[in-house]
This record gives sequence, C-alpha cells and structure tokens, in this order.
Amino acid sequence: ITPDPGLFPAFDEELKTAMQAETQTYLTSLIREDRSILEILDSDYTFLNHRLAEHYGVKGIQGKQLQRVSLPDDRRGGVLTHASILTLTSNPTRTSPVKRGKWILDNILGTPPPPPPPNVPELEEGEELLGSLRERMKQHRENPSCAVCHRKMDALGFGFENFDAVGGWRDRDGRYAIDASGELPDGSTFERPRELRQILIANSQEFTRCFARKLLTYALGRALTPRDKCTVDDIVEHVEKHEHRFSELLVAVVTSPTFRFSGQPT
Repeated sequence: ITPDPGLFPAFDEELKTAMQAETQTYLTSLIREDRSILEILDSDYTFLNHRLAEHYGVKGIQGKQLQRVSLPDDRRGGVLTHASILTLTSNPTRTSPVKRGKWILDNILGTPPPPPPPNVPELEEGEELLGSLRERMKQHRENPSCAVCHRKMDALGFGFENFDAVGGWRDRDGRYAIDASGELPDGSTFERPRELRQILIANSQEFTRCFARKLLTYALGRALTPRDKCTVDDIVEHVEKHEHRFSELLVAVVTSPTFRFSGQPT
C-alpha cells in the first residue's frame, strides 16, 4: 500500500510499522486475555506508541513501544477504525467507500458481493462528475447494473468516511463537509462511525458466523461445503452462550465432529 506522498506526507515507514503493530498487538491481546470476539467490532481501548498516537490525535503517549491506551472519545473502537485497515482499504489518493464496504462484507459479515458485471466503468475522477465523493458515487450508481451491489457496500464504506486514506480523523474532505450517515438494506440508519459499529454489534450473529466459518476453514484445511452448515450453527450457538469468548470459539471448533473426524473415511 503506497499512499500518495504529496497528499499524505506524514505517512512514512515508522507510521506504517506502528499501524501494523497496533492491529497485531490488539488481536494478540484479545486472544491471550480470552476476551469477547465482539471487541474486534468495537472497544474503548487500543495499543499506541507516540507516533501512532500523534496520528490519531491522542495526547500524552510517549515512546516507541506500543502501550494499552483508553480511547479519549468514541471516534475509534475496534479494528475497523485501525489505521492499518483504513489505509489498506483506500486508494493512493483518496478513500474508497467501495473497498471499505467490500472488506467489511468479506471479512466481518461473511457476505461478499458478487463480482461486478463486465464493462462497468471505474468512477470518473474528472470534471464529468462533480461534487463530493458521495455525490459523485451517487451519480456512478445511476447505472442500474451497479446499484444492486453498491447499496449495502457503499453505505458501510461511507460510515467510515470520517477517516482519511491513511486513517486520520477528518471533518471535511477538501471544501466538503463529511457525511458519514447511511441506511442499510434492513432499514437501520446511522449518522456516525460509532453508530454503525453499534449496529454491527447488535447484529453480531453475522460476525460470529463469519468468524466461525473462517476459523473452521483454517482448522480443516479445506473450503467449507453445505454439509458443514450444521457444524457452523452449533459453533455459533455455543459461542453466543459463552459471552463470545475466543477460547469458547476455539473449543467449539476443535470438539466438533467435523474437526475430530476430519480426514477419516465415512
């Protein structure tokens, strides 16, 4: 990932390393402390050093070593607001609500969108489409072949539009005020990133199922099939009964008949 150095001069190797370390340390801590996997979606803490804290606008953090920090407000929380993920899902010159929305569908909700239809043009960057990024993308969605998939994907992505292409907070994009509001297909509405994270928590079964499927896939060393649905259902039910703790997810996977008898003839 290479953000445009002219537009984002603060992005350097030191900041990049700190971004990666924040997410790795956060997830390592969650596993070792056996915390709820829902903290991946939202929490009131993270791990920062001086360089990353400065990037986030958090004061009072010194030194190069990452340390656990209580977040001073509700702007951030969970990995979706980590600069690593926000940078990964951006373009070199600007944010990409499409990439961010697709990443959430793929990795958080487990409902990846279908491939785009052939011959769909990229979003124009020139004078043909004027206005804020949201306005330009609305014009782009007037193509009926784009609208179906983009409705949910774009809404999720725009929910994090307060974060620029390297994960810094902003209230404006150039001369345009940021509009991070949206409506999901189920009718849920939000105005700010925090409210979108709360919606994801409220519908946590989608995330739990996605996590269970990915961990079971890893454990089995193969893609899941429709025959694995009952196993996934049982894992999700077990985890929900045990406060979504990571250890309980792991136990449910390795004690499932699918895992225990994997590779044996049937």
